[in-house]
Amino acid sequence: MDTLSYIQLFEESMSLYTGDDPLDPWGSFVVYLESQDGGRELPQALDRLVQEFLNVEKYANDIRYVNYCIRCASFYPEPVAVYNHVFSKGVGTRTAALYVSWAKQFEQHGKIEQAEAVFQRALENQAQPGETVLNEHRQFHIRNQAPASASRTPLQTSNLTNQMSSQREPAAQYKASAECPSGGIVTTTT
Repeated sequence: MDTLSYIQLFEESMSLYTGDDPLDPWGSFVVYLESQDGGRELPQALDRLVQEFLNVEKYANDIRYVNYCIRCASFYPEPVAVYNHVFSKGVGTRTAALYVSWAKQFEQHGKIEQAEAVFQRALENQAQPGETVLNEHRQFHIRNQAPASASRTPLQTSNLTNQMSSQREPAAQYKASAECPSGGIVTTTT
């Protein structure tokens, strides 16, 4: 059975689901796929899972869903575009895991100021667990030999602030597209 058929069969069975946590069977499905054929269907399933719950408010800061978003992003050539997209939909705004993964992507690409801006946003939004944000932020500073208490305020000067702030006038738009593993395209305009 091909991947798309397999996922469609699962989605059809979900139409009969009557419980109050539809993310739970999706999680079981992901675990099952990981054990089958080395998990080769996993990228497409994670992509569908993220799309399915993207606009469901009760899952926006559910650590299970945020972790699925992070795992899904890891299959994209530009994970930052996925983080931007899900964050713009309100996902992970209070969850340390999203900010940490997002900042690490920036750091891996040498975009230290953007990584710092993501950590600052996590602190401003009181992402939980707070100890994780603080520890990862300290480690980031150690790795990048940056002072822990910078005199400048990166969020006021970074592009990330312009992307995230709804109170500022729109900056020049930047459009990023990433081809998803299932063949679709995620386009993020900031």
